[in-house]
Amino acid sequence: MRDSNSRRPRRRRSGPPGSGDRPPGGGQSNASSGEARGGGSSSGRRPRRRRGGGSSKPLTGPQVIQKYLNLLDQHIANRRKYFEQYDRDDGRHRKRLERNFFASVELLRRFEEKLQDWQREHLKLHVDGYRPDTTYTGNRSISTVADPVPFEGDFADPHFTETQKEAFVAYAEDKEESLGTIDDYLQYKASK
Repeated sequence: MRDSNSRRPRRRRSGPPGSGDRPPGGGQSNASSGEARGGGSSSGRRPRRRRGGGSSKPLTGPQVIQKYLNLLDQHIANRRKYFEQYDRDDGRHRKRLERNFFASVELLRRFEEKLQDWQREHLKLHVDGYRPDTTYTGNRSISTVADPVPFEGDFADPHFTETQKEAFVAYAEDKEESLGTIDDYLQYKASK
C-alpha cells in the first residue's frame, strides 16, 4: 500500500516563468524525473519496452506480407492526398502533404531493404508490388508488347522540330565560334 506522502501534488504556476514559485536551486531535484514521479525502481514497476529493439525476432512470412501491405496502403493514401491537393493548397499544408508522401516512400524502401532473402522471396510470391501499369494501353486497346524494330541504317532524330531541321541545314557550313550578340551574328551572316 502506498503512503499518502509518497506522491506530492503538482504546483500550479500563476505567473510568468521565473516569478519565484520554484524552490531554490532551479526547481529540479537531482533525482531522475522517473523517480520523482514514482516510476523509479523502488516502486516495483517495470520499465517500458520500446518497439523495434535490436534483438527482435524476424517477421514470419504472413507478417512480412501484412506489414508490406500496410506500408503500401499508407503510401498510396499519402500519394493520393498529395497529388489531389497539390494545385489547391499553398504553404504549410502542401509541405506537410509532401513530407508525408516522401516519408511513406522512404519507409517502404527501408522495409524492403531490411528484409532477409527468404522474406523477400516470400513477399514476391504473394504480392506483386511492381506489376506494370497497363491502364493507358488497356483503355486504348494497344498491345503491351512493342513490335520488333530493326535498328539498321540512319534514323532521323525524332526530337528535332521542323525549324531546327531547317536551321541545321542553313547553318551547316558555319564552323566558326561566334562571339557577341545575336544582332552581330545576323549582320555577319547577311554580309556573306
